Amino acid sequence: MSRTPEIVPRNDGDDHAGDSHNHSHAPTHKFHASVSPEIFGSSRRSGDGTTINDGTTSTASVSSGDSLDPKLAPSKQRRIVDRTAGRAEASLEVPDINDNTPPKISLALQDLNQQPPDKPHFVVKKDGSIEMHGDPEAMRAKDIKIQLERSEGQLYPSEDQKKAAEELVSYLSQRLKSQNPELAKNGVELTDNAAVVSPEARQRNGMRQPQENAGMTPETQQNVGNMNRFKGSNGGEMPMRNTNDYYPERSVPRQANENDQQAAVKEAVAGLFNADREKPYETVRKSPQGDYRAGRYGFSGRQINNWLAGLDLGDPPDPAKIEELIKAGKLPKGFNAESLKKLQSMAAKMGNGEAPSADDMKLLPKEMQETMATDMVGQFKERVGDNPGAIAAGMMSGKPAGELTQEDLTSPTGKQLTEAGQKLYDIAKVRQQPHEDTDTMKWTADGKVSIGDGKWLSGPAGQAFKAAQADARAHGVEIKVNSAGRTFEEQAHLYRNRGTPGISRTVARPGTSNHEHGDAIDVQNYAQAKPFLQKYGFVHGDGRGPIANDLVHFKFVGGRGDNTRYA
Repeated sequence: MSRTPEIVPRNDGDDHAGDSHNHSHAPTHKFHASVSPEIFGSSRRSGDGTTINDGTTSTASVSSGDSLDPKLAPSKQRRIVDRTAGRAEASLEVPDINDNTPPKISLALQDLNQQPPDKPHFVVKKDGSIEMHGDPEAMRAKDIKIQLERSEGQLYPSEDQKKAAEELVSYLSQRLKSQNPELAKNGVELTDNAAVVSPEARQRNGMRQPQENAGMTPETQQNVGNMNRFKGSNGGEMPMRNTNDYYPERSVPRQANENDQQAAVKEAVAGLFNADREKPYETVRKSPQGDYRAGRYGFSGRQINNWLAGLDLGDPPDPAKIEELIKAGKLPKGFNAESLKKLQSMAAKMGNGEAPSADDMKLLPKEMQETMATDMVGQFKERVGDNPGAIAAGMMSGKPAGELTQEDLTSPTGKQLTEAGQKLYDIAKVRQQPHEDTDTMKWTADGKVSIGDGKWLSGPAGQAFKAAQADARAHGVEIKVNSAGRTFEEQAHLYRNRGTPGISRTVARPGTSNHEHGDAIDVQNYAQAKPFLQKYGFVHGDGRGPIANDLVHFKFVGGRGDNTRYA
């Protein structure tokens, strides 16, 4: 039987530089977070009273007495503070006369890291006031940019900002539709990658989604937007309980064979599908592709049938095999040949655009959904490598693992899902760390935690190493680190120059080393350091014991042991 080749090259363990781990991982936009050892209470506030952690409220407010009148140009609105005076670029922009594309609107949170700063047409201040820094009508702008001001670490716009942003988008949409018959017919395109404008407001104003969002449901777009809010925040902190907003509740305990990584990837998938909060396991939702998805993880009919086929129940189904799978926990009690037939029929109906009924969903109990999700994570991992974001995006495609293509992950929708899935995975990993005495999650702009001498690790690994380092020093031992986290570019440099003086001959290919995850260190005095590192969540080697030709290597796995080679 032929084996479908993997989409992403993986390290099979034969080549490594300080590791033999497969981490085929996206090299950019890695999100790292850690649990803070301090207790900050519910939130931290900036000088003007705006919440920084969850950004939900602002003490300052603006009178809403002056509404935006679609009959008046932006420069004539009392509600808008005109800041264009003296700025030539605010009124003079030569339009491309050959560009016949209709204008659109783009909405974004301020990127505190961008240098030079972006130049939006409108800025919505934290108190809800609106400033115009460039008249889009005078400039004949094709992309009207709205930026929401934010404080360092702020993830959510204030209520005043959200209200003002929706009002401004509605006003601009009406202006554009009054000037352009095509937009009046088809609606104005709104790019809102931070999910500021509510789906209800979008629908009320007849806004169109950009093409890159066409493959996502509004529920998925919401959580993708939540993850995009971390971009440009310049680091920050939030109450740990706020992370509950990103995941539907899981009411089934961890399975016996379910390790930390599998559990975190499953959370990423659940977060992307963003099932109904009240009854996540009973969720039934039509996808933009026209088929139906079901359960906490948004299984498609094709995925359900593929999983059933992989159980090898025989044809006709063998009652003895079914009974063995029931005892193994793969199938629910009472499952029989008739149950199989009904479930296959339900999956076929879902694929044909027919919604499963409440009675149909009883064929897919929550315990069975958890088993299916664990198995599918393993199948997609074999297909795309050890890349949590890609695994989550692959499961969201609705395809069985063997049918996934590179295009599914590199399309505009696929890229967004992969990046958001990676962030959801990273946050889920932080949630796994013990935090009984903490209430705050911290993240940094670049995701790096310094461990001294220019070396760095990811958030959880970095915090754990610092604790191990302090403990070791208290006992007279200095942990001597040869290498720690590496960027994709640094790994590529080592790979190109492997074998030169000072660089090992066995260097992992870029994208396959867990040093790029920021979760691995090479320690010169490994024998002395080992008890301290193990105490704080590091394992010696790859999780199954020291690596014979790489005794210096340690991997961070957190509070629980993880004996998977590619974790």
